[in-house]
Amino acid sequence: MNLKFLMLLLVLALPTQAGAALRVVVSVDWEGRNLDPQNLAAMEHFRHDYPRIPLQHFLNAAYYTKADAEPRLTTAAIRSVLRAGDEHGLHIHPWRSFVQAAGVKFRTEPAFRGPLDLSQCEPDCGHDVNMAAYTGKELRKLIRFSIRTLVKQGFDRPRSFRAGAWQADNHVFRALAQEGITLDSSATSAAYLKERWGKTLLYPVVARLWPQTTATSQPYRVPLGQGLSILELPNNGCLADYVTGPVIAQTFRENVELWKKNRDKDIYISIGFHQETAQKYLPHLRQGIDAIVELSQKENLPVEFVVPPFTL
Repeated sequence: MNLKFLMLLLVLALPTQAGAALRVVVSVDWEGRNLDPQNLAAMEHFRHDYPRIPLQHFLNAAYYTKADAEPRLTTAAIRSVLRAGDEHGLHIHPWRSFVQAAGVKFRTEPAFRGPLDLSQCEPDCGHDVNMAAYTGKELRKLIRFSIRTLVKQGFDRPRSFRAGAWQADNHVFRALAQEGITLDSSATSAAYLKERWGKTLLYPVVARLWPQTTATSQPYRVPLGQGLSILELPNNGCLADYVTGPVIAQTFRENVELWKKNRDKDIYISIGFHQETAQKYLPHLRQGIDAIVELSQKENLPVEFVVPPFTL
């Protein structure tokens, strides 16, 4: 075990100073596409190397609605990379098999790659459909089905949520709040996505939905009327598919500067990755986390890796 790794374990094991802190949330989007062994193995290695970092899992019920799904094996695969202290949240991409299993009519558009061709919908499709295309009643059925499916498989009852492709609006929020979801983490800066998705509908839709979201955006409450609201925890550092280690480090530095202006207030930094691309992109996240730890040591910063509270 090298010295750098020992120092990382030491920093993550130490409590922060009393008072406000820089709270880093590391999330995982489970897309509902597949559970390939190489990605789960990459996650397992990450858990081994960073044992004191809890993860905010946005789990997806669509793994259970595939034509060849075996629930027992699916649950075992997911649980293989979960640990005590992790959060079990909810993630929805409106896959055709999932939507139909929930008793809702499948929609083919709007989709960020363009309308779907159902003749090509094998073995499944719908990942890139905007979930806001569904009515409030339909959304509640999708959310309710997701929660019921995950709880049946032994996962915690989700209280947090991230929309597929960050495409949530107040219409989606209202359905979430009505079904007992209290925290959303769909807001992100479209600037992170321009290089990869600038020529698709994903980029302009995210830009329209979250025009004020930046690398230093902090949690805020979204009022929804009729006594409903939801807490928004911006995914202000985006996900490792779209940001490199140095970009993650720069986002952290910008939030450090924000914290220095008011050291009595917690500052949240939300970063993460996708399960389906863990093998390819977890190195970006590792590099970013190592840089965060190094800077926190150098400047004696009060840094905590946490899962977020449901109320702030």
